Amino acid sequence: MSNSSSFQSHLAVIFVGALIVSAAQAETQRNTDAIATRVEVPTSAGQNIPVGAFGFLLVERPREVNLLALRGLAGSGKVVLRTDQPGLCLSIPIRFIAGDFGGEAISGHLAEPIHFTITSRKAARALATGRDVVSDQYRVGDQFKSDADIVLQSGLDEGVGFVINPGRNILGDIFGVSTKPVSCQRV
Repeated sequence: MSNSSSFQSHLAVIFVGALIVSAAQAETQRNTDAIATRVEVPTSAGQNIPVGAFGFLLVERPREVNLLALRGLAGSGKVVLRTDQPGLCLSIPIRFIAGDFGGEAISGHLAEPIHFTITSRKAARALATGRDVVSDQYRVGDQFKSDADIVLQSGLDEGVGFVINPGRNILGDIFGVSTKPVSCQRV
């Protein structure tokens, strides 16, 4: 009987220890994010990466098409992300597509520029490694103080679904995305 109780108590201690280590690692991740994003960074792209963000997305000339109740937006742009090297950011060409059921007629025109702020390390890492970012897989909001992974600054409403695809064309999907280092100076 004592061997069984001793085994159970050892197992309980190991389990509690694993939970404590897991919680400590989660807290360390949040602290690392706070340290990595604590200063605003102006970029050579003419936009700033704000405090608390890992980067931004900019699609300057998206095209909007309405087909009765359907509405779609598409365009090419770039994502600029912080790196761990002072004074250096990463510029990634992207393709962007979005859509919803907000169409009102049959039409096509240029839409206003789309600007997002990326506040999630997970979303930034996905883009930096050439993986798509789909709005359904992240928390998307329109206010910076929320717990959103991606904050919509302009050009898109919160209810519109979107996909950010790194690369200029299909060759980027096949051979990998070419990134370009750009200048970032800490303020």
